[in-house]
Amino acid sequence: MTRLLLADDHQILLDGFVAILQGVDDMQVVATASDGKRVLDLLDEHEVDVVLLDINMPEMNGVETCKKITKKYPDVKVIALSMHKRPSFIKRMMQYGAMGYILKDDDATEIIKGIRRVMRGEKHFSLRVQDLVLEMNLEKRKSEGTEISEREVEVLRLISQGLTNQEIAEKLFLSFHTADSHRRNLVEKLGAKNTADLVRIGLERGYI
Repeated sequence: MTRLLLADDHQILLDGFVAILQGVDDMQVVATASDGKRVLDLLDEHEVDVVLLDINMPEMNGVETCKKITKKYPDVKVIALSMHKRPSFIKRMMQYGAMGYILKDDDATEIIKGIRRVMRGEKHFSLRVQDLVLEMNLEKRKSEGTEISEREVEVLRLISQGLTNQEIAEKLFLSFHTADSHRRNLVEKLGAKNTADLVRIGLERGYI
């Protein structure tokens, strides 16, 4: 059962989210809040898995609240809630540890899917902001000087699925040596220590 804390300073929206999520078999809304300070208080009082966090709130905004949550409660996952498709909002929330970014007028299916993906340790972005996220990741990779090729992205995604070099070679119609070379190049380019670290970096940089 995924335990949820919902935070939004608009009561009508908050009630709507509660109504949607309380009807999902594997989810339970354990608390709601209308400002950032209350969110932190409630996290002291309740066991929470995921916080759906409005960005624009009184007392303490969502960005600052997210920063404090990820520092004090590292096991709690944060999904940003917003009416805005602004790269600056997305960037700041991701910078401070949010695992997802959902628009308030997304449909129920999108919201539920986002919560489940984040619970699996994956990042989730509303379909309507994914193009912005791709552009942001591209700019970040260029600035870091670590851009990888399209083929390397394909290999990295298969590595993240647990495929061996031989399985990757067969799937992409490559030789074993070529698949192995791609893996070694990825480790070097991304500065990874091992396969798990490689997947983690790939997720953080938006390749996977």
